[in-house]
Amino acid sequence: MSADSPGTDSLETGLLTGRLDVGLLADFPVRDAAERAAGDAWVARAEAFMAAHVPDPDELDRTRALPDGLLDALRRDGFLTVSFGPELGGAGLSPYDVVRVIAAMARTSVPVGQVVAVQAGAGAGALYPALPEGPLRDWVRDRVAGGALSGFGDTDHAGQNNRLPKMTATRSGDHYVLHGDKLYTANGPVADLLAVSATVDGGIGVCFVDTASPGFSVESTVDFIGSGGLPSGALRFDGVRVPADRVLSGSEGQLRLPAAINAIAFRGRVYFAGASALAVARNCLEWSRRFVSRRVVDGRPLGGYDRVQRMVARAMGDVYAMDAITRWSLIPGRWLETFLTRNVLTGTAWALADRTVALLGGEGLETAASKRRRGAPVLPAERALRDARGFRMAGNVDFRLDHQIAQLLLGRYYTDERPVVDPAAADLAGLDLGPRNRAHLAAVAEQTRRFASVYDEVTRERPAEELFADQEFLITSGRIAGELVAASAVLARAHGDARAQHLADVHLTAARARLAGLWRDLSPDGAPAYGELSRAWLAGDGYEFLTTT
Repeated sequence: MSADSPGTDSLETGLLTGRLDVGLLADFPVRDAAERAAGDAWVARAEAFMAAHVPDPDELDRTRALPDGLLDALRRDGFLTVSFGPELGGAGLSPYDVVRVIAAMARTSVPVGQVVAVQAGAGAGALYPALPEGPLRDWVRDRVAGGALSGFGDTDHAGQNNRLPKMTATRSGDHYVLHGDKLYTANGPVADLLAVSATVDGGIGVCFVDTASPGFSVESTVDFIGSGGLPSGALRFDGVRVPADRVLSGSEGQLRLPAAINAIAFRGRVYFAGASALAVARNCLEWSRRFVSRRVVDGRPLGGYDRVQRMVARAMGDVYAMDAITRWSLIPGRWLETFLTRNVLTGTAWALADRTVALLGGEGLETAASKRRRGAPVLPAERALRDARGFRMAGNVDFRLDHQIAQLLLGRYYTDERPVVDPAAADLAGLDLGPRNRAHLAAVAEQTRRFASVYDEVTRERPAEELFADQEFLITSGRIAGELVAASAVLARAHGDARAQHLADVHLTAARARLAGLWRDLSPDGAPAYGELSRAWLAGDGYEFLTTT
């Protein structure tokens, strides 16, 4: 399934027609015993691996260097192929269990988990299922099975959101010659082979590059505020020759990657940013309990205060929701949910990390090294906050992804198979929920109908070119789609689970408050002069007093 075809087993149909499929929600994914056992075993192995090879994650963060021998150990112990099938020498874990393994590593050290995530979700091995039969597929199979570390270079120095890559691949006999640069390529400085996007024959293509090739160089490593130690770099391709059979050539004018590769990229974002976000959220929840349990204010336990109880309960509800959308989205055919899950997970983790820093007060801002010097418990919330901010940028800035998903959904209404909005109210029977969550279900159903109605109306009134230029409408409606899909997944998971009712209620109460604000933003009563002010400032015309001390 791809963004080019709606899924019948997906919440996409409900968003487009306005009719929430409650029957679909009643069928929350259930894992079989064998799959669960395999995942549990690998999670235990990941935890043991981290204890043995990363005994001091704060030192890794400080030095921004992976421990000596770590990459070889990941290769030796099978973590570089954990997501791949036996053909590539892998364990063949389910996508959800791959997230669990990455998250288990990231709970100790985010960059170590992300090295595995890039390999699993974006490197040459991840793309293997989308490759045609032939020499390229055979070459990638042999290299990955042989232990090659990989990554995907997409961002140019000019940015990621140009219509065509700045890197070019020009045919020369039986090779293509690459000229250009890639920036922020995770695993790039240590990779054995890389997949890179390039302008090929007037469209977007993917070239598979052996990093031992003449003309390839690592110009610089790149450091971020978070993910300290993740091998990321600025890469140069100066006349790198790539055999023609290692290039997936884009057709002339093709302005996006092939659908099969895009679908893999959607899941790869969940692996790289989403799994780490889930790890940070779980750590924040655990640190909140440790901190609150040992603090007393004016003779009263900190956990007895209403505001603190709300913050702790909110963290519990958010972690529950993050796991729910992850389990829901990683089912084959749910491209929409997979696309949206990255922003749901990273945005939730960022907000939770920020609240955790606030809950811990001064300890939330204090570094781990400082806490050790004075003998205080080391709860590295400030590191989590730095890591979490980076997640929202990984794979593209979050608002750009909101824009893209809205464009994909709105595009459906400009086709010959235009969705037909169903005016009938959804049948809400079939979900076993408590009273408050039944009210949330009714609200989600109503807002799903409203979403489709707004899209139906606006696409009848405005030409596609005009509407797609309205960035604020697209970004805001993309965020609404994400909230509705996440809320639906939470309701689906809570179905029939008495223990989960309060967790779902806490998350959905906050989600509905966010949705109320988003709906107001979608249809504002007039707007400030954003463009006029911005143009004046950028032109240096009349507002210099703002920066005068």
